[in-house]
Amino acid sequence: MSLRKAQIQAVTVVLLTGLTVGVASVVYVWGEPILDKRDAEIGLESMEQDVVNLHEEILRVSQGGEGAAANVELDTSDLDFNIEMIRVDEDENYIDIVIDSTDAPYPRDQWVMLQGENERNLSISETGDYVLEGQDDQSVLLVRSQSTVTTYRIEFRNLFSETDEDVPLEIVDLVSEGGDVSSGDADVHVRNAGTTVDRGEDGLEISSGQTLDRSRTEVEVDLR
Repeated sequence: MSLRKAQIQAVTVVLLTGLTVGVASVVYVWGEPILDKRDAEIGLESMEQDVVNLHEEILRVSQGGEGAAANVELDTSDLDFNIEMIRVDEDENYIDIVIDSTDAPYPRDQWVMLQGENERNLSISETGDYVLEGQDDQSVLLVRSQSTVTTYRIEFRNLFSETDEDVPLEIVDLVSEGGDVSSGDADVHVRNAGTTVDRGEDGLEISSGQTLDRSRTEVEVDLR
């Protein structure tokens, strides 16, 4: 009886050991991509926060008066992806930060608004001449996930004030300083270059044919 009991215990130990090894293997095989995915998400969150910081610093500088300045470092050295390009588009008034990551949790091939309420007076919609003060933001933060890259966009648009009859429109005007494209990580230096009021023929002609006076605060963007 003792011999049979010993044999049963030995078989049980072997089975339990095999089961433990099997479970450990499954956890390793399936857990590794889960951990990789989580690492990628953490990296994207870090990158997204850097873009938010850049957006906030441009706003702060634009409101700080001529000469106000700030520097934002966009660094991916500790992340699992790289910055492919940073581009300042003066005509459409935005900054694009393009990274070689496809792990963004957003719908593919469409712009998603992270900050802002509507697409009026944006490059992606080309609808409307301005947004109304108190109803929407003068600037927006967008993201688009594609098959090989993810693009973050900071864009500024015309803001109309119903209380300012003298100069009803205002805008933060992005101006490239020293080159409008950078590859890889960069220090983005922004500086308030002063405010100009465009009046009469120099104002903004809107879709109705009317020309409105507009206050432009130039913010120089230097990709270093």
